[in-house]
Amino acid sequence: MDNEQELLERLRNGDAHALESLIRIHHAFLITIAIPLVGPDAANDVAQETWLKAVAAVGTFEGRSKFRTWLARIAINEALSIRRKQGRERSLEGWDVDHRSPILSRFDDEGAWASPPRQWHHDSPEELLAEVELHACIRKHLYELPSAQRSVVIMRELAGLEYKEIADALGLTEGNVRVLLHRARQRMQLMLSHFQEDGKC
Repeated sequence: MDNEQELLERLRNGDAHALESLIRIHHAFLITIAIPLVGPDAANDVAQETWLKAVAAVGTFEGRSKFRTWLARIAINEALSIRRKQGRERSLEGWDVDHRSPILSRFDDEGAWASPPRQWHHDSPEELLAEVELHACIRKHLYELPSAQRSVVIMRELAGLEYKEIADALGLTEGNVRVLLHRARQRMQLMLSHFQEDGKC
């Protein structure tokens, strides 16, 4: 976003107001990234340390990735560092028991859609309002996903991290990460289809 590039340039020049603006935009996201790794109590410490390190290193940020992705990488490294210091590796065993596809019933025996999803249009004010309601529904269902799926979706879809980065952060294999992401997308697809058919979250 152009405004963010301007804020980053001002931050490089020592503008404290630019830092405040960036914190307002990204702080809650950093907390969200940190919670699966260190728990809610230490997540704020991770976010604060991330900001300190980001401000110190902002001159080295070249913009090859999104600023949010760069911040997420710093936050994950900080979270892993805190975990090592505390000697508190969090076991992810049994974190995500989910053996059956939530949208299996939407396909026939040949694997084709039994009832394909409808196309989404924005032709009227009512449809635009429905889109706002859909965004709220997506947020609600995202936070109802099993924690492993939610963490992977946030790190991949919102932070833009690579599969290897996510796997390293969560102590999983890249294959596990792909499976978790696939299951999460299936659950979200089921919610989207239900919303399109019934107009209810």
